[in-house]
Amino acid sequence: MQLCYGDKNNIRILEEAKFWKRQESEHTVVIRKIIQDLEDEFVEKLDEYQKILSATEATILQYIERLNRSCYAMTPELVQKIANIIEITLRQSEIFVNFLNTMAKESEAVKNNLTASVVINHIIRESEYYIGIAKAYLSHIAYR
Repeated sequence: MQLCYGDKNNIRILEEAKFWKRQESEHTVVIRKIIQDLEDEFVEKLDEYQKILSATEATILQYIERLNRSCYAMTPELVQKIANIIEITLRQSEIFVNFLNTMAKESEAVKNNLTASVVINHIIRESEYYIGIAKAYLSHIAYR
């Protein structure tokens, strides 16, 4: 995400966050589908992440709808709330990446499935991309 949208940076980051939380949620399903023999502890954790990420996406959608209804009127309080939700999404993505790295190292099912390893590494890179976007946004608003 470019930070050249002026007042629209706040809506753009919400759109990015919504997209990436949906992606991460869908990625939990992909992992469970391609690794049929994944250990129960990882299946359960992926299911938990799917619910959390979907709930976060729904919260972000509420912010976007609120902004749409207000014709994108920004108040300092709303900007702070947006920063807070982006901070939450950033932490979620960092935790998700850590979990995926742990799963890749500890799961025999992943170690024995080359496709799964490739897919998980791809998913990690995508979440790391979002982490970079979120950090850039948070740094940008901190200096305003």
